[in-house]
Amino acid sequence: MDPIIEMPPVQGNVYFISDCHFGLPDWRASLERESRLVAFLDSIAEEVTHLFLLGDVFDFWFEYKDVVPKHCLRFLGRLAQLVDRGVKVYYILGNHDMWSFSYIREEIGLEQIKGIVDVEINGKRVRMGHGDALDPKDKGYLLIKWIYAQPLNQRLFAMLHPRQSFALARFVSRSSRRAHEEADKVFRGEDEPIIQYCRRVMQERHFDFFLFGHRHLPCDYPLSENCRYLNTGDWLYHDSYVVMKEGEVLLGTSKNSENSYCSK
Repeated sequence: MDPIIEMPPVQGNVYFISDCHFGLPDWRASLERESRLVAFLDSIAEEVTHLFLLGDVFDFWFEYKDVVPKHCLRFLGRLAQLVDRGVKVYYILGNHDMWSFSYIREEIGLEQIKGIVDVEINGKRVRMGHGDALDPKDKGYLLIKWIYAQPLNQRLFAMLHPRQSFALARFVSRSSRRAHEEADKVFRGEDEPIIQYCRRVMQERHFDFFLFGHRHLPCDYPLSENCRYLNTGDWLYHDSYVVMKEGEVLLGTSKNSENSYCSK
């Protein structure tokens, strides 16, 4: 299980996005998706005070000592502009971009986080994270993530030429997506691993909101009279986001999505 990190309280107009998967399935499609997200960031630039990236911003990211992926300059540039204007940007790493080390943090000035975050936002208690590795019964996935997280394995991977390592990563990612794409479009209600995780946590501690990504399904799901689970969805299909401001918590999209949001 990822570590739980307690953050100082946050007050303001707070936006959340996740699962952009830049680089998938090819450069042209990724560039078009990047342009949509940049336009969205421009549209909220005057009001946003905090921006949380809830993981899988990139479909694959790996930093060599002197080499980083060459794409997404417009998106990274917009993040830098927001930080320069005083916006607090937080990047909670997902399973596809867990090998982001220091480059983005140092170049842009955002806060990079590995783990699950507990924070009070506008007076509401929130637990948030990417949303993977929450099912203790999924031993296979937990083992794979542990292997990926080992520094020795990261150093061994870095010995590959970038052309080889990125080709291998793209192959693995695309194969996994083809195998799970149809199943991932189905909302399973109380059988969702994230919802089951929320239920376990609720037995020990109260939160007003649980906020995750990973599932690619925009979701606003009531867990009780005073607790909701929200999923930010993705920018592959929905261009969706969550915003907390002016006493409200809203799930929105910057385009007309063909897929309805999950509900109880």
